[in-house]
Amino acid sequence: MEPAWVSAGVALLAVVFSLMALIFGRTDKGQATARDHDRRIHANELATERLRGDVAEKYATKHELREAVDDLKLSINGRFDRLESKLDKERETA
Repeated sequence: MEPAWVSAGVALLAVVFSLMALIFGRTDKGQATARDHDRRIHANELATERLRGDVAEKYATKHELREAVDDLKLSINGRFDRLESKLDKERETA
């Protein structure tokens, strides 16, 4: 074999190996970036769930508020009914 063909073959192999190293290097970097993005997304999802929990603990929903108001109305009306019946008994005895 001629030395020119050998050096051309070696140069071709060097180019192929360089391209492969570049491709695999970029792939590793892309995988690291993807893992970092996944970690950040997971952390943000956890933070969002914590915030939703805090809001649920601090603020009542419309449905819960309506139930609380209805319960309060029933309680107040029940007490007024008992007061009226007590007053009616007092009037009857007087």
